[in-house]
Amino acid sequence: MTTTLDASRVRPGGLAGVLGIAVPTIGVIVLPIWQFPGTGATSGQITRFVSEHHGALQAMMVLYSSGVAFWLVFGTYVFARMREAIDGGSALPTCFAAGLIGFVTLLLAGFTAFDVLVYRGGEPGNARLLYDLTFGLLAMSGVPTALSLAAFAIGAYRHGTFSRYTAHLAAAGAASHILLLASFIAGSGFLSLEGPVIIVIPAFLWAWILATGIELMTAG
Repeated sequence: MTTTLDASRVRPGGLAGVLGIAVPTIGVIVLPIWQFPGTGATSGQITRFVSEHHGALQAMMVLYSSGVAFWLVFGTYVFARMREAIDGGSALPTCFAAGLIGFVTLLLAGFTAFDVLVYRGGEPGNARLLYDLTFGLLAMSGVPTALSLAAFAIGAYRHGTFSRYTAHLAAAGAASHILLLASFIAGSGFLSLEGPVIIVIPAFLWAWILATGIELMTAG
């Protein structure tokens, strides 16, 4: 059975989780990421894209960064619930928190690289490098994301910390995020660095955050 806690203690975390998805979704509407230059784009193409969408890119990155900041608040509440529900000798809550801090840090680092690209106006001399660095950091975030989601799923399955529905989403997200490492191997196609994989796989993470946030909001 899923552990229940005082609603007033978990609802702020649930709200942060929901906002952590709602706010970046506005960013997707402002400028859909699937319109970005693909893996084979040249520095010139990236520069033109940044120049043509400069204002929209600035707004989009503010929304993305704000959304990920909400994930930290959301993760703190999830960690607290796991720690309270699971025996003190278990490393699951710590693994969850370590993974979450790791992937949030890598995401923000990737956003920083892209912010510099936008700030500089996509100067041809550094456009390709900054663009690749952005997506490379996003892809590398798949490793700590898998750790965090796997710890969450195990905690939910074994200890009933959260519903099995959120555990299923976490397990699917953990397994799928390992695929992001293939971005450093595939030179083109779905799994390449700026290919569709960088859009499709994070959808599992977003679905888990939203579902878990709603569960926290309705707890008790």
